[in-house]
Amino acid sequence: MNQSARKEQEMYVSVPARQAERPKKQVTFNLSRSRLPALVIVLLMTYLAFTFGSQFSSLASMRRDVSSIEQQVQDLKQRNEDLRNELQQVQSDSFIEKAAREKLGLVKAGETRVIPVPEGTEIKKIEPPADDSGPAH
Repeated sequence: MNQSARKEQEMYVSVPARQAERPKKQVTFNLSRSRLPALVIVLLMTYLAFTFGSQFSSLASMRRDVSSIEQQVQDLKQRNEDLRNELQQVQSDSFIEKAAREKLGLVKAGETRVIPVPEGTEIKKIEPPADDSGPAH
């Protein structure tokens, strides 16, 4: 082999050998070129949106409950006032007298009780009560 052929052979053989000797590039993580920060931000924003949405929904529900309870309180206050007025009326002398006349059929001394009779009712003759002051004859 001549010198020029040898050099040529070394050149072809040594080229791959030189590349093999070269240090390989290490793959490094570059945060600024990565999609990871964007993905984390999107996930965080999604989580916050759902969390705030559910909290606002709960807040709206609680406000409706408060409004309903306030209405119930107003209704109960009105009912309480009505019952107080009714109690004062029931405890009055005029109400007691009216109830005694209508429900019990009582009359004051010297008054005569009148009972209305529907038309068409057969009325038997009513005799006045006997006088117990003495013998009847």
